[in-house]
Amino acid sequence: MCPTVRPLKRFSQNFLKDASFGRRLVESLDIRPGDVVLEIGPGQGTLTRCILDSPAASVIGVEIDRRCAEVLRRDFLDEPRFRLIERDFLKTRLSGLAPEGTKLRIIGNIPYAITSMILFKLLDERPQVRDFAFTMQKEVALRVAGRPGTKDFGIPSVLIQMAADVRILFAIPRGAFRPIPGVDSAVLAGVFLDGPRFPVRDEAFFRALVKKGFGQRRKMLRNSLKPYWGGGPDPAGLERTLDRRPEDLSVEEWAGLADALYKMEHG
Repeated sequence: MCPTVRPLKRFSQNFLKDASFGRRLVESLDIRPGDVVLEIGPGQGTLTRCILDSPAASVIGVEIDRRCAEVLRRDFLDEPRFRLIERDFLKTRLSGLAPEGTKLRIIGNIPYAITSMILFKLLDERPQVRDFAFTMQKEVALRVAGRPGTKDFGIPSVLIQMAADVRILFAIPRGAFRPIPGVDSAVLAGVFLDGPRFPVRDEAFFRALVKKGFGQRRKMLRNSLKPYWGGGPDPAGLERTLDRRPEDLSVEEWAGLADALYKMEHG
């Protein structure tokens, strides 16, 4: 590791300095020969080295910081399996990065400030992605993996669990990073399903409904979602559902509610 690269707040950088956690993170993906692994924000290469110790066919690093890119180019100059893309990951198209018929396996000690944006980008481009494993703020990991009826269950829980199996693997102590973050960290892993966990008529409508419902999570759904049926009496058959708060519905129930309201609106 090159100690001269100073972490920048504008990139939300907390470099992973303890390689033992990098190895555990890589092991969680069980990388096999032929796999293409994309690392978000390689930084100074601690996690990159761990990935290159695996049998991955190729490793793609997407790095926005020019200073880190210079370090990576220098340190991995002689590694034919490593390819560096100097770009903002959020502006990087995933299609075409892996050979046809191969899905990306995505890993990273990701910037905590844009964790949700990264997860929703993967959601949008999930046909290109097999699975992922990320370090992130523990509180965010709990929300993504949250269960119905708990305070952690919310928009990320419903939308991401609709498309993937997710689980929290292990915690990482604050001292494993430089600088030491002011929050606890954990590794979240997810495997995308071949299709939605539960069928919905319109995915955009489903997402909008979930966001609207959780936008006023203290209210019963009959109040927060009333615009969907024009403010009249509760739609027939949904009275008991609408008497509940958004966190009390399972992912399957959210899918059913979305389809019922979509049918009312579009026939």
